[in-house]
Amino acid sequence: MEKNQFELLDEAEQDLKVETPQEPQLKEYEKLLILERNRKDLDKAKNLVKFGCFEQKQENTLDFDMLELIPLAKKYRGLYQLYRNVDTMQLLFVCPLVEDNKGDTDERKDLKPYGYDVIYLEVMDNETYQMVSKAAKNNLSNVVSFGYRASFIIYFIYCAFTLAYFIYNLIAQNASNFLAALFGAFYYSASYFVGFLVATPILVLLMMKYRKYKAE
Repeated sequence: MEKNQFELLDEAEQDLKVETPQEPQLKEYEKLLILERNRKDLDKAKNLVKFGCFEQKQENTLDFDMLELIPLAKKYRGLYQLYRNVDTMQLLFVCPLVEDNKGDTDERKDLKPYGYDVIYLEVMDNETYQMVSKAAKNNLSNVVSFGYRASFIIYFIYCAFTLAYFIYNLIAQNASNFLAALFGAFYYSASYFVGFLVATPILVLLMMKYRKYKAE
């Protein structure tokens, strides 16, 4: 039995169909490696900003075809997404700039950015990055240690001054009744003792923070 015209057309269309290749499924260990790489790049990007190893520019356009988005749990500083240049491996934070038309009667939610605030991070290999990171942390550690020691010195100077001022007021009372002289000395030195009571817990908290910082 001969096939009708419509059946022949269906067979011709099936012959012309081209199967689109499916992207290969990533294995679990490959997914973990990608997550670890993204985590390290995020830490590196944040640290490079802290170290001052960046250049911030405002760009009119960006070639996103050359950029790979690194997913973040939340935007950096609440504004920036992190990208990786697939060619140079440079990391950059990007914040789209959009006109604020809130309150307009014809307000649109689909406005395209008129530009981009971009933080270009320095490109450096792992060895250079580790050296820069170590140097920056050593400098920061020196500053923190100096501030920690200075706070102790100031605290003990303040305690010595408070005690000296209290003794001075105790002697200045020149009262025959010791309890009256003691009360008067406490009265005139009260503000200094209040400062002592406030500074002591702050110093204890500072000690705890410093020990945690040193442990890290």
